[in-house]
Amino acid sequence: MSALVQCIHYTGQKSQQLRNVPFIYPSIVWVQAGVKKLQWQNDWLNIDPKNWLLTAGHSQQTFINQPSQTVFSSLQLCFFTKPTTELINRSRHHASHHIAPNYQFDHVGEYLFMNLVNMPKSLPRNVQECMVNALFEYLANIGRLHQLFGSQDLLWRDKLVGLFRQQPSEHHSIESACQHFGLSKSTLIRRLREESTQFREILAELRMGYALTLLQQQRYTQLDLAQLCGYQSETRFAQRFKKQFGLSLKEYQNTIES
Repeated sequence: MSALVQCIHYTGQKSQQLRNVPFIYPSIVWVQAGVKKLQWQNDWLNIDPKNWLLTAGHSQQTFINQPSQTVFSSLQLCFFTKPTTELINRSRHHASHHIAPNYQFDHVGEYLFMNLVNMPKSLPRNVQECMVNALFEYLANIGRLHQLFGSQDLLWRDKLVGLFRQQPSEHHSIESACQHFGLSKSTLIRRLREESTQFREILAELRMGYALTLLQQQRYTQLDLAQLCGYQSETRFAQRFKKQFGLSLKEYQNTIES
Protein backbone atom coordinates (compact mmCIF):
# COMPACT_ATOMS: atom_id res chain seq x y z
CA MET A 1 0.00 0.00 0.00
CA SER A 2 1.58 3.28 -1.11
CA ALA A 3 1.41 6.11 1.40
CA LEU A 4 0.04 9.51 0.38
CA VAL A 5 2.30 11.33 2.85
CA GLN A 6 5.71 10.87 4.40
CA CYS A 7 6.96 12.28 7.68
CA ILE A 8 10.71 12.93 8.01
CA HIS A 9 12.29 13.77 11.36
CA TYR A 10 15.30 16.11 11.27
CA THR A 11 17.52 16.75 14.28
CA GLY A 12 20.72 18.59 15.10
CA GLN A 13 22.97 19.02 18.10
CA LYS A 14 24.72 22.06 16.65
CA SER A 15 23.68 24.95 14.43
CA GLN A 16 23.04 23.82 10.84
CA GLN A 17 23.51 26.51 8.22
CA LEU A 18 22.16 25.07 4.97
CA ARG A 19 21.58 26.73 1.62
CA ASN A 20 19.53 25.63 -1.38
CA VAL A 21 17.85 22.76 0.45
CA PRO A 22 15.53 21.10 -2.09
CA PHE A 23 11.91 20.55 -1.15
CA ILE A 24 10.95 18.02 -3.78
CA TYR A 25 7.38 17.61 -2.54
CA PRO A 26 4.90 20.15 -1.12
CA SER A 27 5.69 20.11 2.59
CA ILE A 28 4.72 21.44 5.99
CA VAL A 29 7.59 21.74 8.46
CA TRP A 30 6.83 21.88 12.17
CA VAL A 31 9.76 22.76 14.41
CA GLN A 32 9.55 20.76 17.63
CA ALA A 33 12.58 22.20 19.44
CA GLY A 34 14.82 25.14 18.58
CA VAL A 35 14.29 27.68 15.80
CA LYS A 36 14.57 27.53 12.01
CA LYS A 37 15.81 30.91 10.74
CA LEU A 38 14.50 31.06 7.18
CA GLN A 39 15.87 33.42 4.54
CA TRP A 40 12.84 35.00 2.94
CA GLN A 41 13.05 37.86 0.45
CA ASN A 42 15.49 40.32 2.06
CA ASP A 43 14.87 39.25 5.64
CA TRP A 44 15.00 36.30 8.01
CA LEU A 45 11.92 34.65 9.51
CA ASN A 46 12.03 32.73 12.77
CA ILE A 47 10.07 29.48 12.49
CA ASP A 48 9.53 28.29 16.07
CA PRO A 49 7.35 25.51 17.57
CA LYS A 50 4.26 27.74 17.29
CA ASN A 51 4.56 28.11 13.53
CA TRP A 52 4.50 25.92 10.44
CA LEU A 53 6.69 26.49 7.42
CA LEU A 54 4.68 25.87 4.25
CA THR A 55 6.73 25.30 1.13
CA ALA A 56 5.81 24.27 -2.39
CA GLY A 57 7.33 21.32 -4.19
CA HIS A 58 10.34 21.82 -6.47
CA SER A 59 11.52 24.75 -4.39
CA GLN A 60 14.73 25.47 -2.50
CA GLN A 61 15.13 27.13 0.87
CA THR A 62 18.10 28.59 2.72
CA PHE A 63 17.94 28.44 6.51
CA ILE A 64 19.76 27.96 9.80
CA ASN A 65 18.54 25.31 12.24
CA GLN A 66 19.39 26.60 15.69
CA PRO A 67 19.17 24.21 18.66
CA SER A 68 17.39 25.21 21.84
CA GLN A 69 19.67 24.25 24.73
CA THR A 70 20.96 20.96 23.29
CA VAL A 71 18.85 20.00 20.28
CA PHE A 72 17.05 21.11 17.15
CA SER A 73 14.15 18.95 16.05
CA SER A 74 11.56 19.25 13.30
CA LEU A 75 8.97 17.18 11.46
CA GLN A 76 8.55 17.54 7.70
CA LEU A 77 5.24 16.27 6.32
CA CYS A 78 5.56 15.63 2.56
CA PHE A 79 2.52 15.21 0.30
CA PHE A 80 2.48 12.75 -2.60
CA THR A 81 -1.06 13.66 -3.63
CA LYS A 82 -2.73 16.89 -4.74
CA PRO A 83 -5.94 18.70 -3.75
CA THR A 84 -8.72 19.51 -6.17
CA THR A 85 -8.77 22.68 -8.25
CA GLU A 86 -11.82 23.82 -6.27
CA LEU A 87 -9.84 23.68 -3.01
CA ILE A 88 -6.91 25.58 -4.50
CA ASN A 89 -9.23 28.28 -5.84
CA ARG A 90 -10.98 28.52 -2.47
CA SER A 91 -7.62 28.97 -0.80
CA ARG A 92 -6.74 31.83 -3.15
CA HIS A 93 -10.12 33.44 -2.46
CA HIS A 94 -9.52 33.41 1.31
CA ALA A 95 -5.88 34.51 1.11
CA SER A 96 -4.52 37.93 1.93
CA HIS A 97 -2.49 39.60 -0.79
CA HIS A 98 0.92 39.21 0.83
CA ILE A 99 1.48 36.14 2.96
CA ALA A 100 4.75 34.83 4.34
CA PRO A 101 5.56 31.11 4.29
CA ASN A 102 5.11 30.77 8.04
CA TYR A 103 1.73 30.20 9.69
CA GLN A 104 0.83 30.23 13.39
CA PHE A 105 -1.41 27.19 13.57
CA ASP A 106 -4.14 26.41 16.09
CA HIS A 107 -5.29 23.25 17.90
CA VAL A 108 -7.30 22.10 14.89
CA GLY A 109 -4.26 22.34 12.65
CA GLU A 110 -2.15 20.50 15.21
CA TYR A 111 -4.73 17.71 15.45
CA LEU A 112 -4.96 17.26 11.67
CA PHE A 113 -1.18 17.38 11.22
CA MET A 114 -0.51 14.75 13.89
CA ASN A 115 -3.25 12.51 12.49
CA LEU A 116 -1.24 12.28 9.27
CA VAL A 117 2.07 11.86 11.07
CA ASN A 118 0.65 8.87 12.94
CA MET A 119 -1.43 7.50 10.06
CA PRO A 120 -0.67 3.78 9.46
CA LYS A 121 0.71 3.12 5.99
CA SER A 122 -1.48 0.02 5.81
CA LEU A 123 -4.69 2.07 5.67
CA PRO A 124 -6.68 1.71 2.43
CA ARG A 125 -5.99 4.48 -0.04
CA ASN A 126 -9.52 5.91 0.18
CA VAL A 127 -9.19 6.23 3.96
CA GLN A 128 -5.81 7.94 3.58
CA GLU A 129 -7.37 10.33 1.07
CA CYS A 130 -10.10 11.31 3.55
CA MET A 131 -7.53 12.09 6.24
CA VAL A 132 -5.28 14.06 3.88
CA ASN A 133 -8.25 15.96 2.42
CA ALA A 134 -9.28 17.01 5.93
CA LEU A 135 -6.00 18.91 6.25
CA PHE A 136 -6.36 20.25 2.71
CA GLU A 137 -9.84 21.59 3.57
CA TYR A 138 -8.45 23.25 6.69
CA LEU A 139 -5.64 24.92 4.73
CA ALA A 140 -8.03 26.04 1.98
CA ASN A 141 -10.36 27.66 4.50
CA ILE A 142 -7.53 29.78 5.94
CA GLY A 143 -6.12 30.71 2.52
CA ARG A 144 -2.90 28.72 2.78
CA LEU A 145 -3.34 25.63 0.61
CA HIS A 146 -2.20 27.32 -2.59
CA GLN A 147 1.15 28.04 -0.95
CA LEU A 148 1.78 24.29 -1.14
CA PHE A 149 0.02 23.65 -4.45
CA GLY A 150 0.12 26.45 -6.96
CA SER A 151 -1.11 24.38 -9.87
CA GLN A 152 -3.13 21.24 -10.51
CA ASP A 153 -1.12 20.34 -13.60
CA LEU A 154 0.94 17.16 -13.28
CA LEU A 155 4.25 18.58 -14.41
CA TRP A 156 6.78 16.39 -16.14
CA ARG A 157 9.22 16.93 -13.32
CA ASP A 158 6.57 15.50 -10.97
CA LYS A 159 6.40 12.42 -13.16
CA LEU A 160 10.19 12.08 -13.14
CA VAL A 161 10.35 12.49 -9.37
CA GLY A 162 7.76 9.75 -9.01
CA LEU A 163 9.98 7.51 -11.12
CA PHE A 164 13.23 8.38 -9.32
CA ARG A 165 11.71 8.12 -5.84
CA GLN A 166 11.11 4.39 -6.22
CA GLN A 167 14.85 3.62 -6.44
CA PRO A 168 17.15 6.66 -5.98
CA SER A 169 20.28 4.47 -6.10
CA GLU A 170 19.53 3.10 -9.58
CA HIS A 171 21.20 4.42 -12.71
CA HIS A 172 18.58 6.74 -14.18
CA SER A 173 19.33 7.92 -17.69
CA ILE A 174 17.22 10.20 -19.83
CA GLU A 175 17.02 7.37 -22.36
CA SER A 176 15.54 4.93 -19.81
CA ALA A 177 13.08 7.59 -18.64
CA CYS A 178 11.96 8.22 -22.22
CA GLN A 179 11.42 4.51 -22.70
CA HIS A 180 9.41 4.35 -19.46
CA PHE A 181 7.11 7.20 -20.52
CA GLY A 182 7.01 6.33 -24.21
CA LEU A 183 8.54 9.64 -25.33
CA SER A 184 11.34 10.61 -27.62
CA LYS A 185 14.38 12.21 -26.02
CA SER A 186 13.82 15.49 -27.85
CA THR A 187 10.20 15.65 -26.65
CA LEU A 188 11.12 15.12 -23.00
CA ILE A 189 13.92 17.69 -23.19
CA ARG A 190 11.53 20.21 -24.76
CA ARG A 191 8.82 19.64 -22.14
CA LEU A 192 11.31 20.01 -19.30
CA ARG A 193 12.69 23.17 -20.90
CA GLU A 194 9.14 24.56 -20.90
CA GLU A 195 9.17 24.00 -17.13
CA SER A 196 12.57 25.75 -16.85
CA THR A 197 14.37 22.63 -15.72
CA GLN A 198 16.53 19.77 -16.95
CA PHE A 199 16.65 16.03 -16.41
CA ARG A 200 19.95 16.11 -14.50
CA GLU A 201 18.80 18.94 -12.22
CA ILE A 202 15.70 17.03 -11.14
CA LEU A 203 17.66 13.84 -10.48
CA ALA A 204 20.43 15.64 -8.57
CA GLU A 205 17.97 17.55 -6.35
CA LEU A 206 16.10 14.39 -5.45
CA ARG A 207 19.33 12.58 -4.61
CA MET A 208 20.62 15.44 -2.46
CA GLY A 209 17.35 15.57 -0.53
CA TYR A 210 17.54 11.81 -0.13
CA ALA A 211 21.09 12.15 1.22
CA LEU A 212 19.93 14.48 4.01
CA THR A 213 17.17 12.02 4.91
CA LEU A 214 19.61 9.11 5.10
CA LEU A 215 22.07 11.07 7.24
CA GLN A 216 19.33 11.68 9.77
CA GLN A 217 18.87 7.93 10.18
CA GLN A 218 22.45 6.83 10.82
CA ARG A 219 26.08 7.67 10.09
CA TYR A 220 27.32 6.48 6.69
CA THR A 221 30.72 6.42 5.10
CA GLN A 222 31.03 8.79 2.20
CA LEU A 223 31.27 5.88 -0.25
CA ASP A 224 28.21 4.08 1.12
CA LEU A 225 26.13 7.25 1.06
CA ALA A 226 27.25 8.09 -2.47
CA GLN A 227 26.22 4.66 -3.72
CA LEU A 228 22.87 4.78 -1.93
CA CYS A 229 22.22 8.07 -3.70
CA GLY A 230 23.15 6.73 -7.12
CA TYR A 231 26.70 8.10 -7.42
CA GLN A 232 29.50 5.76 -8.45
CA SER A 233 32.16 8.34 -7.53
CA GLU A 234 32.28 9.38 -3.89
CA THR A 235 34.39 12.39 -4.85
CA ARG A 236 31.77 13.62 -7.29
CA PHE A 237 29.07 13.04 -4.68
CA ALA A 238 31.01 14.98 -2.03
CA GLN A 239 31.55 17.87 -4.44
CA ARG A 240 27.85 18.00 -5.30
CA PHE A 241 26.88 17.89 -1.61
CA LYS A 242 29.21 20.78 -0.78
CA LYS A 243 28.03 22.82 -3.77
CA GLN A 244 24.37 22.21 -2.96
CA PHE A 245 24.33 22.88 0.78
CA GLY A 246 27.39 25.04 1.42
CA LEU A 247 29.00 22.64 3.88
CA SER A 248 30.76 19.32 3.52
CA LEU A 249 29.31 15.93 4.32
CA LYS A 250 31.51 15.63 7.41
CA GLU A 251 30.56 19.13 8.59
CA TYR A 252 26.88 18.26 8.32
CA GLN A 253 27.35 14.95 10.12
CA ASN A 254 29.10 16.79 12.96
CA THR A 255 26.03 19.01 13.46
CA ILE A 256 23.81 15.98 13.96
CA GLU A 257 25.98 14.24 16.54
CA SER A 258 27.07 15.72 19.85
